[in-house]
Amino acid sequence: MFQKMSLKRKIKKCRKQIADIEQKRIRSQAALVSAILANSTPDDADVDYFNRYTEQIEAIRSEMNELEIQLKNI
Repeated sequence: MFQKMSLKRKIKKCRKQIADIEQKRIRSQAALVSAILANSTPDDADVDYFNRYTEQIEAIRSEMNELEIQLKNI
């Protein structure tokens, strides 16, 4: 029972982390879209931030999926 609660808590924490990082990624994403629409080259820093945040989100989602599988198997 405790393990189930612990897994649910970890999954909830992962969801919050993803939401927080997605908020940070929105700024760089908006800058990239703006540059594309203006037919100009996006700033390298915006590209780096977008890629870094995307990698973090994918890593946390992977961890969350593993936790959900563990929860299902209990």
